[in-house]
Amino acid sequence: MAPGHISIFFNIYEKSIQKGSQKESRKKTNQKMFNSDVELGKFVGSTDLIPDAYRAITETSSSCQLHTTRHGIKVLAFSCFPDYTFRFHNREFDLVSSEDHEMFDFISTKVNPKFSINGAGVELFEQHFAELLELLNQLIDNPLVITGQGIGGYLAILFALRHQHEVDVKESNGSKSAKRPICITFGSPMLGNQHLQGAISERPQWKSSFLNVVAKTDYLASFFSSNSQYKPFGTFLFCTESGGHAAFEDQEAILAALDAMVSSNAGNIQMHDYSKELGSIRKKVLYHGPSEFNESNVTPLRAGIIFQFQEIGVLNDISNDLITEMEKRQVKMIKSKKRYEPTKKLNDMKINLTYMEWYMKTRRLKGGYYDIYKNVSDTDKVENKDVIIKPQRFLDQYWKKTVDESDLMPQKQGAKLRKRWLYNGTNYRRIMEPLNIADYYKSGRKNYIANRPKHYELLEKWSEDEKKERKPSEVRMKAASLTEDSCFWAHVEEALISLTDLKNGDLSSTTTDTDQFDFEVYLLGAINEKSLSPDVFVEGSSLMKWWSKYYTYKGNSCNPELARYMKNGGYKSYQ
Repeated sequence: MAPGHISIFFNIYEKSIQKGSQKESRKKTNQKMFNSDVELGKFVGSTDLIPDAYRAITETSSSCQLHTTRHGIKVLAFSCFPDYTFRFHNREFDLVSSEDHEMFDFISTKVNPKFSINGAGVELFEQHFAELLELLNQLIDNPLVITGQGIGGYLAILFALRHQHEVDVKESNGSKSAKRPICITFGSPMLGNQHLQGAISERPQWKSSFLNVVAKTDYLASFFSSNSQYKPFGTFLFCTESGGHAAFEDQEAILAALDAMVSSNAGNIQMHDYSKELGSIRKKVLYHGPSEFNESNVTPLRAGIIFQFQEIGVLNDISNDLITEMEKRQVKMIKSKKRYEPTKKLNDMKINLTYMEWYMKTRRLKGGYYDIYKNVSDTDKVENKDVIIKPQRFLDQYWKKTVDESDLMPQKQGAKLRKRWLYNGTNYRRIMEPLNIADYYKSGRKNYIANRPKHYELLEKWSEDEKKERKPSEVRMKAASLTEDSCFWAHVEEALISLTDLKNGDLSSTTTDTDQFDFEVYLLGAINEKSLSPDVFVEGSSLMKWWSKYYTYKGNSCNPELARYMKNGGYKSYQ
């Protein structure tokens, strides 16, 4: 299954109503179940949350109403809005651009800055916006199912998206109390275009919380065909009156199933009653007999895809080409899932970062972490360098991907990375960027900061932004364990290069005495703030080489405060 699967959200809510050994048994079973969309369909079809959500809709007498299930789960149900449904059937609503409606800015991303939503959803969301925000503040810390049918599903989806955004903001500020909702809609037509689909799909936790239940005979659900600009997102559970049901996350499969439904539903504009389908599903889940396939010698994966379309009675309308493409996409998805697993990746990152910290500390007194790495020459040192290549590569790939994903998110509210991630990202930057700088200058290049990798720039920017929001910290009494400016060694290297140019009288160089003066000021400020790690002053380090050459060149005309500090050996007691 894809990362952030809808089954994970159902699992969380199911666990809240399980007790004792039943809870543990269910947990163990689920770990084995979710290996295909066939199994997903069985599981989702068996959960109480879907019939509970539909029951809440039927019992809702106002525009929205809060219910509590017999298991204690809160369900916010939206009405079907008959007047809007009638106007929708008459095609009074077209796609509306988000550019004209600022209240949807929270959905925008860098890749999908603008998108389009059906006008009915826009009007309803704007009309109820103040009421919805008040509800959100009351419910954000509780497990919540948000539901609606038909056009009411539009409002449920948009409220759920806003809810997800507010959870992101709270989590980025360090809060752990906010709970992500599940959104279950019934027969809701597709809401927006491919850019809305893309903006939601960029956030796995958002995408995986949406389930649209679609009956084969529900005309409204298949109102838009694959030839329209509308695109689906989340999971679709298709069902029939006989209890046949299948869950799809593959977008092309969803569109094909919706297209297959159109001809049988033409002209039927009544609001569909889902009670019969839901009751039949529960009965069929209890006894699911053997399935027959008309094809032989098919792979288990292909057989599962065929079974899904057969279950909902649309197999004859599905091309073999679509089934083949679905099979290829699922193979690719299964492989990518093995690489994803965010919790494992986070733990692996911490292990590799801890290893790099150990590597750094064991080399501080042997000539400095930076210079030992940069000046590799003999066999022993080469071997020492080799042992960090693997963790170095893993950490770089991990943080580049993490930063890229975070940078795509909306920029108006909330920190860019959750605080614990930002803390780890700052440590990564301060440990690993000096190694990138060493490789850069060892290859003979200049001006690293102008060519600095983007992910380091963004990690530093977000760290500085977060620091501004904190209360001013007390004056540091001890030296930093990690040099705070991860570009410190780039400044040292540039100072060495410019000093060499000055001494050699290089007419082609743009270097002036001002460059050295600026570095003096920068260095002295870092010393006074104790933002440098003590190992920068190890004898033979690049910094000490610069000082020796610089003092020889400038003599008593260099910065008097810095000269006193260095000449009197103040750096020896820097700690």
